[in-house]
Amino acid sequence: MSVANINGSVVSQSAYQQARASVANMQGGNLNAGGVLAAIQQQNTNVNVSNNTSAFSGNTGMHLGIHPAFLRRAGNDPEEMVRLKALAIDHVDAMSASARSFASQGITVIAQGSVIHEDGTSSGWLITRSPDLRGERRTQFELPESDRPSWAEIMQESIERAMADESSGWRI
Repeated sequence: MSVANINGSVVSQSAYQQARASVANMQGGNLNAGGVLAAIQQQNTNVNVSNNTSAFSGNTGMHLGIHPAFLRRAGNDPEEMVRLKALAIDHVDAMSASARSFASQGITVIAQGSVIHEDGTSSGWLITRSPDLRGERRTQFELPESDRPSWAEIMQESIERAMADESSGWRI
């Protein structure tokens, strides 16, 4: 996967190109944080986009939490908007890929989320149901910049480690 660097964030080249085209087509200048959220939500209709950066902020579906300070910067700076949109595309792609991977193993993803922090770093969370329906597992993980191309694998590995660690238990 080829990557691009935008203001210190590494994103996939395809996400960068999509974001660049999207921002070029946007009307007007500065947006408030709500306008930026709306633009990101419009781009990702299958994801709940909000400024809630808490882990496990949803009970079902896919969630993308963006720090309010990042939203404000993106509303005032076109390069930051490209950066945020590209990050959002990569996050949604990784969440979709991990859900498909889990499903192929009989693991149900009840809810999952990615968080884009104020500085552009990322973390994520998953709520899954085991194949034998023992209960739910909640897992949190960091999504390092250097491993952007393998975020879906990081999500997968974090759940596999949690499943192997019976001491952490399944929540029923």
